[in-house]
Amino acid sequence: MIAEDRFIQILHRYIDVEPFLATVSQAADSDKHALGFLPSGMLKDFADKEQLIVAVERNNDGSSYAGHLLFEARHPKGRVLQVFVAPAFRKRQVAASLLNHLKRYLTEHAFISIYARVAEDLIEANRFWENQGFYIQRVTRGGETKNRTIFVRSHELDTPQLFASSGFNADDPLGLNSTYTPEIPLFLLDLNVLFDLGPRRHRNEEVLDLFKMERAGSCRLALSTEITAELTRTASVGVTDPMQCYARIFPAFPPIEKEWDVLAPELASIVFPERHQAGTLRSNDVSDLRHLATAIQHRLSGLITNDHSILGAAAKLLEKYGIQVVSPRAFKDFNGRESTAEFFETGASAPLVIAPITRADEGEIHKLLSQLGVPNAAVVTEWAGVDSNGRVCYRYGVWSEDVLTGYLMWPKAMNQNDVVAHMAVDEKQPGASDVVRLMLGYLIEQGSAAKTSQIRLVFPSEQAQIREIASMLGFGGLKDQTSLTKLALGGVITASNWAQRMDDIFLASRVRIPDVPPIYRNVDQQIRLVRPDGNVGHISLMALEKLLSPALFCLSGRPAVVTPVRRVFAEHLLAHSPQKSLLPHARAKLYKERHYLSNANTLKRFKRGNLILFYESERDRGQGAIVAIARVKHAYLKSMEAMENADLDPSVLDLAGLEAIGRSTVKTIAAFDNIVYFDHPVPRSTLLRLGCGSPNDLLTTRAIDDTQLQEILQEGFADGTS
Repeated sequence: MIAEDRFIQILHRYIDVEPFLATVSQAADSDKHALGFLPSGMLKDFADKEQLIVAVERNNDGSSYAGHLLFEARHPKGRVLQVFVAPAFRKRQVAASLLNHLKRYLTEHAFISIYARVAEDLIEANRFWENQGFYIQRVTRGGETKNRTIFVRSHELDTPQLFASSGFNADDPLGLNSTYTPEIPLFLLDLNVLFDLGPRRHRNEEVLDLFKMERAGSCRLALSTEITAELTRTASVGVTDPMQCYARIFPAFPPIEKEWDVLAPELASIVFPERHQAGTLRSNDVSDLRHLATAIQHRLSGLITNDHSILGAAAKLLEKYGIQVVSPRAFKDFNGRESTAEFFETGASAPLVIAPITRADEGEIHKLLSQLGVPNAAVVTEWAGVDSNGRVCYRYGVWSEDVLTGYLMWPKAMNQNDVVAHMAVDEKQPGASDVVRLMLGYLIEQGSAAKTSQIRLVFPSEQAQIREIASMLGFGGLKDQTSLTKLALGGVITASNWAQRMDDIFLASRVRIPDVPPIYRNVDQQIRLVRPDGNVGHISLMALEKLLSPALFCLSGRPAVVTPVRRVFAEHLLAHSPQKSLLPHARAKLYKERHYLSNANTLKRFKRGNLILFYESERDRGQGAIVAIARVKHAYLKSMEAMENADLDPSVLDLAGLEAIGRSTVKTIAAFDNIVYFDHPVPRSTLLRLGCGSPNDLLTTRAIDDTQLQEILQEGFADGTS
């Protein structure tokens, strides 16, 4: 929080502000475009009601007018009508001082909120109100004369309220953390799966992994009461069956008899069609159907079985009843992924290595987590730091010169749309921020592989670097929590695939975005959304892309440019090659915001929010095709003499390599992020057909129109972005 200027005094009583009324009136008339029109006679009325606040600077000559705030107070809500600061006093937090005074005043008088109407085109004003904690409650049209779009902003005061507040929190704009309840799938177990727990059964390892995954929180297991009946029916007289005792450990669901008569023939015709037609169902068949019926009746996730007949009908059962029928092996198959060690250059410090954890590493993991205050019981259970295996959890360590500096873990799960990861880093080690970037990048990359995932990141207390860097990558959370959450949408969103992608967001998070795509106006235009708690909010397009990263809203009318990059640079800057390299990754891959350097005359092309399509040139055996798309965060000019590590580290260049991209002593640095790789690189022949791919056109950065952009996207992605 920036301290208020101690030389500025705030006046509120009528006797104090009355000498400044003429000056206030003159100031208000000086910028009617921003402040609107207010009859001069009304100003005194507001002062009489003490709804005019004036800021002055005390000096040897008396007091100088610095600014004013005009508001309307109709209990229980206040409304700001004008805020103005004299030019000589700007950059001195005068507006913030006026507004803070109003917040205190209204709070003391039991008001619940303050409103302000701000035109969309007033960029600096909107940034001020956002910094002051005023979120956009709704978007409306202004008067017909100026035809402006108006943001109605609201700030909730810290006063006792009869009604619940909106729940909006700037640290958690999508509302993912306040309502977070992970949806853990609940499956019924078939009897044949329980029997496979026997040590001599050939499926024993698969079932053991299944139960370890339940312990890790990936799923929940239950039984049907039909199993108890089946065990009783098949038990030998006078012989104790230990399986009957073991079955009592699990929660049990009874079949609903009144629905059985309808479900039984339907299920029999799907699972056992021949025996159902012949009327020769066996007692075991009926028992199997009762398991299925129980899962359907109680709306469970499904049934885990090894029965071939039931597994063979899985697709039909999913389509008709929405339940999943899987074998224990499926939990392994759904999460199959080969992992090998990867090396990353870091510039000043030693290279980093990220690799799967082995049993030999568990002592170091336990030591690291214990040093960070994680209790021993949590190390074993929540963090899977000891006595686990690669079939149950993904576990990675990051090493610098053989010293463990970071740990990342998340359980394997059938529902890959919900990832709960644990991360820890030794912040005392040099280069700890690079370790955090590496692990977060790795996690987001894996999380977005399923297109849309909700990623919850849990970490020990006092891990400042994790919280800081994660927030820059779209993670949000409440300040008193040691966890953050983000949505990883992955890919491009266009008018043709809008409905499907918005449904993906809703299914992963219960955040609802309008069904109809908006027309692009600018990157700060507000997108309406309904948060999981039911409250309505608005968020800028630029901020929404960050929260959903890596994602790009390629809306109709959004500016785009094609920019060339040589293969020798593209492989490291974009990291788009599907083939694994044995060489270390360039340091640029540690950054989600990377830098593209070019000649000074390209600056005008890299406007904030513009889309960049990277064309890998044919030089040096390049593909001669567009290989990736990203967005511009910002761009600036910088001389070669003034280049710093902060400019070059997120690029693939050093001072010696700057000459390879041109002789100009001043370079354009375009910071870009949200990289999305094309499924099918779009070749120069297509660009030529579209009118944007002649050899001369592809030598430098050039703008393309919306028709060209949409056709490139249509060809470049496997689903045609539809």
